[in-house]
Amino acid sequence: MVLVDISGENLEIDEELLKKATKCHKNFSCIDCENRSMCEAEYAISKNFLFVKRNGSPYCEYRMFYGDGTICSCPVRLAIYNRYRI
Repeated sequence: MVLVDISGENLEIDEELLKKATKCHKNFSCIDCENRSMCEAEYAISKNFLFVKRNGSPYCEYRMFYGDGTICSCPVRLAIYNRYRI
């Protein structure tokens, strides 16, 4: 379990999820307390599909375009949203 502080709150991220995110080219910046960078969540249609705003990295292995929307399939980003609604 990895504990990450965000706005005074600790986030618990399972190390197994970090191991599953093998395509992360951002060096897990979503869990970096000082230099956090992650796509902003819009809404989820299930626990495995999160629509995000197109304000993230111009290239990401976990980003898929669906119509006018953008879906994030990163296991770490999904866990953060599902557990903390961030």
